[in-house]
Amino acid sequence: MKTEKSRLPFLATDVITVLVSTAAVFFALAFGGKALESYRLQRHNAMLRAEVTALKEQQKQLEARRDYVQTPEYIEQIAREQYKWAKAGEKLVITIFRKRIPAPATPTPVARPTPAGSLASASASSHWPEWWHLLTARFD
Repeated sequence: MKTEKSRLPFLATDVITVLVSTAAVFFALAFGGKALESYRLQRHNAMLRAEVTALKEQQKQLEARRDYVQTPEYIEQIAREQYKWAKAGEKLVITIFRKRIPAPATPTPVARPTPAGSLASASASSHWPEWWHLLTARFD
């Protein structure tokens, strides 16, 4: 009987080749995942930097507004506009506007001769009595 060497079904070089190629694929996938994660983090950082820049600009505007609000000019402006205050010696003029309700549309009237007394009826609807009262009334 001859002694034959027992031979493995695969060569050692084949096994090493499979192991090296498997490790290479594993490392390539791991590297690709890390590269993708790095790209996403860079995009996120750029977005955050832009947001920080915008917030710093908004902070500067708010600080400028705070500084303006603390000035006497702003206080005087608010007192005049919102509270209708006036300085000593100044007179405050308040305009009063009336809302006029539009009359419903009517057909065009036929031209008729007007009597002489129609001016009195026209002056009854004017605002002169109200103006006269505002100009002559006392505001104590």
